[in-house]
Amino acid sequence: MHIKKRITSFTIGFTLSLILTLAAYLAVVDDIFSGWVLLTVILIIAVIQFAVQLIFFLSLGQEAKPRWKLVIFVSTLGLVLIIMLGSLWIMNHLNYNMSSSVKSIENYTNSQDGF
Repeated sequence: MHIKKRITSFTIGFTLSLILTLAAYLAVVDDIFSGWVLLTVILIIAVIQFAVQLIFFLSLGQEAKPRWKLVIFVSTLGLVLIIMLGSLWIMNHLNYNMSSSVKSIENYTNSQDGF
């Protein structure tokens, strides 16, 4: 009986994951939304997708003592946040440092030897 319940849970989770992934894909490809509205819709779908993954696949909160799963989840979430925020920080600084005006690039290349 327990196996049947797990298979049902996985099937529901898989179906919801497909629907949410398709919704995010169609929101971007079909230009249903644009700008900040599109970003907000994608973030909301991502949070719902995250909750579906936790509930249906990781079975978070469905056992008598979920402490270890919670500890692993919190540490993994911390690592993901560090990687994501670090990547955004790096990309922001690269964009700031690499975007120069055409005039300043021409001045730099003209001042170099061999040009």
